[in-house]
Amino acid sequence: MLFPYEKYEIETEPFSVYYSESQDSLVHLIIQSVDQASQRLMQLLGRPGPNLQVILVAPADWHVTPHDDPEEPGNALPYWTRVTYPPSLVIPSQLDPIIGLPTREKLIYLVYTVLTQAFLENDPRPWPEESPLWADEWQMPYAALWLMQKINGQSGIVMKDLHEHYAEIFEPELDGKTPVTIRGFDWYEDTSAEEYLIFNLLLERFAADLQVKYSPEILPRFLDLYRNDCSVLLSDDVTDMLASILGPGGADWLENLVYF
Repeated sequence: MLFPYEKYEIETEPFSVYYSESQDSLVHLIIQSVDQASQRLMQLLGRPGPNLQVILVAPADWHVTPHDDPEEPGNALPYWTRVTYPPSLVIPSQLDPIIGLPTREKLIYLVYTVLTQAFLENDPRPWPEESPLWADEWQMPYAALWLMQKINGQSGIVMKDLHEHYAEIFEPELDGKTPVTIRGFDWYEDTSAEEYLIFNLLLERFAADLQVKYSPEILPRFLDLYRNDCSVLLSDDVTDMLASILGPGGADWLENLVYF
């Protein structure tokens, strides 16, 4: 079943945005957020932004949104797809309950996260053929929190209620590390949405801790090393790479993070 574009209004500047009449107030927030974030990311990363459109989806139509893979999870959360032309930021007007208390701050943070993914995928430099999941994933919440600070004036974590609800994931065990660590997590066919959410909460904490201690330039400097025709990178390789970007004491700082 195809997405019912004919039911939606369309804005064409500064990019195409599909939305329903009931989303009139939200669509202007989305347009402003994506436009401002794109300008900031172009400055930080030193690269042009992707050609894109936005589809702001009403709850009744979420089940027919365009996907690269029809088997992708159907949770109502923002995502990036290349199956349309131009590629689309697909954004639910109503967030999935898995995200906890729905707030506009959470929605914008998630939009920034997916927009960063679009920028990273638009970078023509090669990805490693093999690398740990966290090596790619930490970059997006890091940029999203930076954008929240620069554009929305909000510092620290955004998913506060979820961090409180899942507080035990940050409590170290006898080995000094948390039950799930950023470096220890991987994606399998039977990985649940909740398990992936917990991984993302760990990444958000990591991003917030990085921003307290280091400048945002660590991201483009990391990318200069990471997107450099490396065929295989093990987790220790990426850890060493990131530590070198952080500078003196960086390796010890990373190892002392109980969730890392």
